[in-house]
Amino acid sequence: MEVLPYELSREEKEFREKLAKELQLVINTGKLKFGFRNTVRALQRGKAKAVVTALNTPKEKDLYLKYLCALANVPYIKFPGTVKELGEICRRPHVISALAILDPGTSEIIKLGEIPAL
Repeated sequence: MEVLPYELSREEKEFREKLAKELQLVINTGKLKFGFRNTVRALQRGKAKAVVTALNTPKEKDLYLKYLCALANVPYIKFPGTVKELGEICRRPHVISALAILDPGTSEIIKLGEIPAL
């Protein structure tokens, strides 16, 4: 299992737990798209309500998604964990570097993110 190069702070751990609960709500009651390409497509088509990326998502992809979020006025959320941990939380058998939330369902996940500045 891939490990972060540092220990998460208490606030990061609390945020991670809250984000994990909200992601579970979205999975059960809303609609998601997994993967970098699907996330980019959702942003370009104006369907994404929020974007989540992991801490160890490649920097180029991360910056590109932030840029698209700023253009589309969509909240961007940085998950304090690895791509493998994000995949496990989403109950997927593979890593997930990015995901787009198309419909949050009953979740309040959109309030956890902020719209990046250009």
